[in-house]
Parts: sequence; structure tokens; C-alpha cells
Amino acid sequence: MKNPDGRRSGGRTLSGQAVLRSTAASEPLDLLDIFTRTADGVMAVAPSCRVILWNAAAEAILGYTPQDVLGRACHELIQGRDPAGNVFCHPHCAVLTMARREEPVHAYDVTTRAKDGSDRHLNVSTVLVPGAAGTVAVHLFRDVTAARRTPAAGDAAPDGSADAAAAPAGWAGQLTAREREILRLLAHGEGTRAVARRLFISPATVRNHTQSILTKLGVHSRLEAVVLAFREGVI
Repeated sequence: MKNPDGRRSGGRTLSGQAVLRSTAASEPLDLLDIFTRTADGVMAVAPSCRVILWNAAAEAILGYTPQDVLGRACHELIQGRDPAGNVFCHPHCAVLTMARREEPVHAYDVTTRAKDGSDRHLNVSTVLVPGAAGTVAVHLFRDVTAARRTPAAGDAAPDGSADAAAAPAGWAGQLTAREREILRLLAHGEGTRAVARRLFISPATVRNHTQSILTKLGVHSRLEAVVLAFREGVI
């Protein structure tokens, strides 16, 4: 098999899992072996956006075999959408941008389709593994489809409150002008240091504003904040 750059690749088995191996010695496959020892689904993606590892749990969750996925572009395989139904997986997604900048990626939810055509809701965590050829993004995911039942209009959340998934009324008005500015930059894939340079403030100040944004919006990650802002038409 040839890699996208034309080099010949070989096969290898790590803890019983098929792995696409490039002849480039810089690929940290021995380190990736650790991630096959988990009950979570694991998909490792090279800097070229190609899948280089797919474990047995991933096959059990989505139905695809390693032969189906190894060497494919991750966004073409997953074709994920955010909770609002917007396209999430694409060649220039925020997760890929953060991985290339070696910024930590918070856990997020994404909807995809299994091999049998059924919808799957996944909760995804990402670990960045540095290598000489670039950073490998290791996505660990679990099936949360059963827990993602959308309450009907007027249904109460388990705590008895109104629909917990709905954004608080007038939440956008809670953000300061600076927080809105930072949120817009985050939506364009800017990292903490880049935002600090643009606004002539310190990275610590950016982090403080970002935490304030997450708290006011009632979300747990930058990605969730950006998705909510796009959904509500704020940015």
C-alpha cells in the first residue's frame, strides 16, 4: 500500500489491532500501542489527516473494520455533525487546528453514522502525541447514543427543571464586548496566544475571559461555546 505522499507502507499488529505503518521511523507507533489497551474506541490520525490506528472497540461501536478505515481521511470517514446538526468534521475543523498548534482539546460530542447506516452519538476525548513528522491526534470515543435522547418540548430535565439542553434566555447579553470579541476569534480557530497577540493582552487574561465565557454559556469547552454561538447566530 502507498501512503498519500507515495511512499510504500506496511502492515503491523499492535495488541491484536491492525495498524497502517509508514516507513517513516518518526511515527510513534510504539507509543500508540498504549491506546489499544482501552475499552474506548480509538482512532489515531496522522498530520496528513489519515487514519493510522483503529482498535477493536472502535469497530464494535461503528462497525467499520481496520481494513475499511486505515489510510482514509478522518473527516471523510466520520462525517461528524455537532449537536445542532451542523457539519463538524471537515479538512479545516477546529480540532485539527488545535492539534496542529499542540493546544489541548477539550472533550466534545459529535454525531456520526455507523457502517449499518444508524446514527451514533459519540463523546470524544483527544490526546496529542508529538512526533518528528508532526503531532498525531488520538481520538478516544464512547457511544452515548442512549443518553442523548432529546426531551420533547416542555419535558422536564431529570432535576425537574426545564429542558437542560436549551440555552438560557438572553445568554448572549451576559457576555461583555471583550468576551464576544474573544469568542469570535476562537470561532475562527485562533488559539490563546494568537488571541492575546491580536488584542494586545496577556495569555492569562485570555484564559480568564474564556473561562468566564464558558461559565456564562453553561458549557464545558471552547468547542461547545463556539457551536452554541453559531447556532444562536451570535457569530
